[in-house]
Amino acid sequence: MKMKKILNEWRVFLKENKFEKTPLEQEIETVFSEQGRKYDAFLADVKAAAHAVEFLRGQKLGNQESYLKRTDFGMSNTDRIIKILRNKTLFSQFFDVFVAEKPPVDKRFPETSEKTFKAVEMIDTWSKYNLQRQLNPSVRARGASEEDAYQELFGKIAALEDMLAAGDHEFTKYFGRTKQWRTLDDRHTGGAAPTGLIVTPEEATDEDKAYIGERFTFYMKHRSSPAFPMAKLAEEKFQEALKKALSLWKQFPFKDGEEKQAFAGAVIRMEKALTQSEEDLGKIMSDTSVYSQHNKPAPKEEDVEALIIKAEAGDKEAAKKAYQILRNAGDKRSRRMRKLMR
Repeated sequence: MKMKKILNEWRVFLKENKFEKTPLEQEIETVFSEQGRKYDAFLADVKAAAHAVEFLRGQKLGNQESYLKRTDFGMSNTDRIIKILRNKTLFSQFFDVFVAEKPPVDKRFPETSEKTFKAVEMIDTWSKYNLQRQLNPSVRARGASEEDAYQELFGKIAALEDMLAAGDHEFTKYFGRTKQWRTLDDRHTGGAAPTGLIVTPEEATDEDKAYIGERFTFYMKHRSSPAFPMAKLAEEKFQEALKKALSLWKQFPFKDGEEKQAFAGAVIRMEKALTQSEEDLGKIMSDTSVYSQHNKPAPKEEDVEALIIKAEAGDKEAAKKAYQILRNAGDKRSRRMRKLMR
């Protein structure tokens, strides 16, 4: 009986509300109907989140003007999108933001020394699990670093909010091109940033900043130490700094949508950096000999050249040493040294 009642409600709604709807709206409503869900404010929020991602991707949808101007459940869809983007609770409920291609360029470990950062991605969660769309319902932001990519993403979100508030719906024109919309400084002037990575709320005390800054400085100075005890201590200090900053954000959460747009990306980065540091510390301690071997100081180039000169003069021991150095460096001159050492 309950399912029959829901289906009847949908039939009545479709008869009485023949709005011009976007294809995305129709697709979402079809799935909701098949799942036996009610036509309610939650459905309106789901549609708003899905449309926000499409607009950020620079898509132009059929009947989008009608959708944006229409009022559903006491709120225009334009205002509904803005509300979801600005409210941190709703944002986390309807969107996932994550690193699309794992960044860390960490030369301390062989398996990560060649990786480069490429992008972060934002997806509307409901569409991910419920819609079968050929186009990936997500928006990506790229940058030379993870911080740049997050900054670009949240800058685009801020730009979309501004466009919607101004009644500007030329999403293809603006989001179809690569453009840096705003910097974090443009969005918000408050808040302390004792490091380039670690950001604290404006309520942080000087003691808090000193605690974080000292530990982060130690980390930056010793993180690449070939001596694993020092590298271990550096990661531990880094984790202490991150945990302190994250605890401050829990103590002093975002005050409004503007602060969320400015610092949500930074908080996400710190959470991910903490997880990465814990993984790195595990790698360091799992086999300290491998870590020390990989991070031992490289021979000076002039030493190698001197060995090559001696090898060409007939010194087989010098040829052997030069061969080992060049082979480890992937230098093709190791082939010549291999011949001379025989």
